[in-house]
Amino acid sequence: MKKMTWTLLIACAVVAALGAGLYIFFFARANPALPADRVRVGPATFTVEIADTMAAQARGLSYRANLADGHGMLFDFGTPGVQSFWMKDMNFPLDMIWIGGGKVLGFEENAPAPASGTPLWKLPIYNSPDGTDQVLEVNAGTVAKDGIKAGDAVAVAGGSRAG
Repeated sequence: MKKMTWTLLIACAVVAALGAGLYIFFFARANPALPADRVRVGPATFTVEIADTMAAQARGLSYRANLADGHGMLFDFGTPGVQSFWMKDMNFPLDMIWIGGGKVLGFEENAPAPASGTPLWKLPIYNSPDGTDQVLEVNAGTVAKDGIKAGDAVAVAGGSRAG
């Protein structure tokens, strides 16, 4: 009986360690370098990383220390709909630009990074307008600074669906 108990405890410890390792490897670190492109949004141009897989989109800009001026992350969903975002594991505030059919549909400005230790269920959810097929995340204050407005044309240099 004692031997079976020890075996069970060791098996549980191995499974827990493996689970923790997989979590750290896949989720508790910033995205590796993603494909990059240039995106023009109205009067502004950004160098962006393209998040077009579920894994890249789930991680987004989480765990990063900052985002350089003039840079961002473009989430490409492939089909239009309501896209939902949260600021889980973010270290700096963002502007989220909602894009549909190659035009700015709207934005969420100055979404704050959560306080350390904020439980997941207390994080606000930011929902895009229906018809959003791409979302561009940039540093907070960029929308106002660059004069981006709803209706502005969006063009991705690499020929993405945005235009």
